[in-house]
Amino acid sequence: MKFWKASFLTLLVSVSLAPTGAFADDRFTCWAPTAAQAAFTADYWTDERRRNAIPAPGLLPESGMPGGDVHSLEGTEVKLAPIKEAPFKFGGKLFFSLGGIDQAASAQFVSDDKIIIGAAHAMWLNGDQASNVVFYPGYDGAPGEAYPIEMASVLTAWTKIPQVPGLAAAAVDYAVMRSTKASTSGKFQLRLAKVPEKTELTLMGYPGRLDGGEYMFMEDPSISVSDATAYEAKPHPMYGGGASGGAWFLPAENKAFEIFSVVSNGSPSNVKGPHFTHETEEMIEYVKGGCK
Repeated sequence: MKFWKASFLTLLVSVSLAPTGAFADDRFTCWAPTAAQAAFTADYWTDERRRNAIPAPGLLPESGMPGGDVHSLEGTEVKLAPIKEAPFKFGGKLFFSLGGIDQAASAQFVSDDKIIIGAAHAMWLNGDQASNVVFYPGYDGAPGEAYPIEMASVLTAWTKIPQVPGLAAAAVDYAVMRSTKASTSGKFQLRLAKVPEKTELTLMGYPGRLDGGEYMFMEDPSISVSDATAYEAKPHPMYGGGASGGAWFLPAENKAFEIFSVVSNGSPSNVKGPHFTHETEEMIEYVKGGCK
């Protein structure tokens, strides 16, 4: 099974912030995606660059991927998400440069007003770190306010494993980022408790295959695999690049929306994502505190 590899022909402007000092935590690999001022990142993403950014293909199988603008699969329908309503308004579109290529993926605010979570393979793939990273919450065919990312982190375990599709990669395929400013639209709460098999969930993101990735879509698969490290859900009509990093969440009571995974990899028949743990919680605090 083949998967997309980022080009190595690039000059990255990111600055490494490998953990150092007494408070360093080598479980996490952290860096500053933008060496220049935050304003540069926002200015970099012109209308033309956003239009030309490819949906982040990440860890995708080459075969078994039906083409076209297909909105349903095996009885599960893809629908436009009500982006102005919670919890969808906590999410948005993530733009970044990786391997010398401008790309786009999905992400959302979680736990803290400046903390954003998405897919690790959008921030670090095959040894390349993302740069020029900016988040547009509530992206709905137009960018809205830009939230430049001043700090990004992935699990160090992610940088040391074969980055190929499967549950093993999904288990560590998430990135935590810190924005230069606080969310004005709210945020998800982090869920650590395991979600059992057969549970129906909602998944959201920006699949590039549908309407060019300009709008957030949602689907409602069911958990088919639930273990201590990763999940699988079926089916996945939002397959394809661009939805990577999109939230998995459960219908909420009292508006306490909890995110328990993000899109990692899959196919039309299934989607895989990490099981968040106390290490995820500690990673969020680490990035919030400046990776020290």
